[in-house]
Amino acid sequence: MSINWVMLNQGGFVKLGNERILMKLESRISCDLSVPQELRARCASFQRKSDRGTLFLTNKRIVYLPLKPTQEPKFESFSAPILKFQDSTTSSSMWWGWVWKSDCIPVSGGGIPPDIPRLEVKFTFSDGGMMDFNEAYIRLRERLYQYQEMRREMGPGADVPDEPLPAYEAPSAQQASASTTADVRPNRSESAASARAPDEPPPNYDEAQAQQLNIRLEDHVRGEIDRGAYENDD
Repeated sequence: MSINWVMLNQGGFVKLGNERILMKLESRISCDLSVPQELRARCASFQRKSDRGTLFLTNKRIVYLPLKPTQEPKFESFSAPILKFQDSTTSSSMWWGWVWKSDCIPVSGGGIPPDIPRLEVKFTFSDGGMMDFNEAYIRLRERLYQYQEMRREMGPGADVPDEPLPAYEAPSAQQASASTTADVRPNRSESAASARAPDEPPPNYDEAQAQQLNIRLEDHVRGEIDRGAYENDD
C-alpha cells in the first residue's frame, strides 16, 4: 500500500498498464488509515483520515481519492494491490453506517514509516454500497490468489497470465480443406508443409489470449456485481 503516490488527472487517476476500473463509488465514503491497536506501543504514530471521497476497485488494486485532499498531514490518495489486504471484515451500525475494515501490508517507499509492518484500513459507507464492494473484492482476491499460487508452483521465470490460457489447437482437416478449395492449388512441397500440424502457436498468440482472458475475467466480475445488485433490489 502507499499514500500520495497515485498519479492524478482530471478524470480521477492515471491507470496502470492493463488496469480497468470494476467499481467506482462516489457516495459518502470515509477513509481512516491507522496503526493497529496491538502495534501502537512499538511502532511510530501514523494516521490519515478523510471524511468523504471516491473509492475505486480495479482489476489490480483499491484506490481512494479524498474529496478534499489535506496538506498537513498530507493525504491526497491511497492505493494498495488487492493481495496486500489481509483479514477483511465488515460491520454495520445505525449510527455510522456500514464499515469495511482490513489490515494492509505497506510497500517499500510507499510513504509509510518503515517500522510499521501493517496498517488498518477502514472505509465507512454512509450511503450504502459496502456489500457490493465487499463481494466484488472477495471474488477478485480469490482469483488473483489462485494465480499467484500457480506462479509459485511453476517456479521463478514462469510466465503465467492472470488466467490459464486455452491450449493452442491447429486448424481441423475440414477447415484446412475449405481453405484450400477457395485458394489456388499449391505445389507438392507447399501441400506437404501445410498438411503438418504446427508445433507452436502463431506469433503473439499467448499475448492476445492473455488479454482476451483478462477482459473475460473483468466481464465476469462485473456480471456478478450486477447480478448481486439485481437480487438486492428484489
